[in-house]
Amino acid sequence: MPRTGGVYSPPAGTKGVPNTTIQSVPYNALIDDLTADANAARPITAGGTGATSASAARTALGAQTASAALSSIAGLATSADKTIYTTAADAYATTALTPFGRSLIDDADAATARSTLGLVIGTNVQAFDAGLQSIAGLTTAADRMIYTTAADTYAITPLTAFARTLLDDADAATARATPGLTIGTNVQAYDTGLAAIAALPVTNGNFIVGNGTTWIAESGATARASMGAASTATTMTAGNGLTGGGDLSVSRTLALGTPSSITNDTTNSVTSTSHTHALGFTAAEVYTGSTQDATSLPIGHVLSASTNTWINRNQSVGIYIYTGQAMSYVTQYYSGLGAQLAGTWRARGVVAGNDQIQLFQRTA
Repeated sequence: MPRTGGVYSPPAGTKGVPNTTIQSVPYNALIDDLTADANAARPITAGGTGATSASAARTALGAQTASAALSSIAGLATSADKTIYTTAADAYATTALTPFGRSLIDDADAATARSTLGLVIGTNVQAFDAGLQSIAGLTTAADRMIYTTAADTYAITPLTAFARTLLDDADAATARATPGLTIGTNVQAYDTGLAAIAALPVTNGNFIVGNGTTWIAESGATARASMGAASTATTMTAGNGLTGGGDLSVSRTLALGTPSSITNDTTNSVTSTSHTHALGFTAAEVYTGSTQDATSLPIGHVLSASTNTWINRNQSVGIYIYTGQAMSYVTQYYSGLGAQLAGTWRARGVVAGNDQIQLFQRTA
C-alpha cells in the first residue's frame, strides 16, 4: 500500500479512463489495497492513532492515562503566586508561593539555601557544638553559673551576690580587698622568717632562737647555751641590803632589807640587811622646829608676808622677821624689818589683797 509520509495514494493505473474498458487486475489490486488499508492501523498523519488497541493508541498519541491525582489537580482553582501540594492520597490543594519562596526552592544545594535564609553557619548562626548543646539542656534558675563536669559537659552551681563582687574585680589586689585579705592590712605578708617559725615543732619547753640564717627551736639547756645564759647550776648570792638567793635549780627570792628614814643628815650606806640614801639636796625635810625667831627654814617652806609693794609671780625678794609683833613676816619693802631669813624666796601668790599679804616660798 503506497503511502508517502503516512498519506495514502492509489496505485498507478487504477483510475478509470472514459470510453476505456476497466481492466480487472489493476482494479482488483486497488480494491485489495483499499481493503488492507481500511483494516490496518491508520497513521497519525492520516488522522489515525497509528495503533490497533486503545493502550497502544494512547502511547502512540502520547495521551495521559486517566488518574485521580490529575483529576484533583485539574479541579483546582489557581491564581498568581500559588503552588500545589497534597492533602491526602491523590488529593491536591494550592498554597501561596511568594517570590522569596521561589528564591528558596530554586536553590541548587543546602549551602545556597542557608545563604538565602540568612543562616550561613559560622556567619549568621552558630555551628553545632556538643558543649553548646549541653548548655542548652541545662535547667537554670536565679543566681546560678555554669561549669564543666567533663569535656563538652556542663552543669550549674549557685553563684551568690558576694561571689559576683569577687568575680568582677579587675586585678588580684582588688580581689584580695573584697574578702578583707589585703596583705599588710588584713593578713601578714609572706616572710621567710615567719615561715620558718611556723614550721617549728611546738615541743613543750622549746625556745625560738636565731642561728644567724633562720629561726630554729632549741630546748631550754641548748637555748641557754646559745644565748650565753647561766645554767641551773649557777648560784645567786644576796648582796648587802638583800637576803635570800641560792642556786637556780629552783625559784629563788631576794628580799630587800627595810631602810631607815631619810633625813637631812642621811648618807648613802648599806649593811647586810638594810641600806640608806643621802637626801641629795639641803633642808628638804619638813621644818619641825619651834624657835619663834628662826631665820633658817627648809627649802620648799611656804609662808605669808606683808609688803608695801606687790611682788610679781616668781620674783625673788628678801623676807624679814617683823619686829612689830611675834606673828608676821614682811618683805624688804615693809617697815619694822628684823632679821632676814636665809635663802632665796619667790612670790607664789596673794593671800589678802587689801592688806597686801602674799605667799612666798624658799627655793634655794
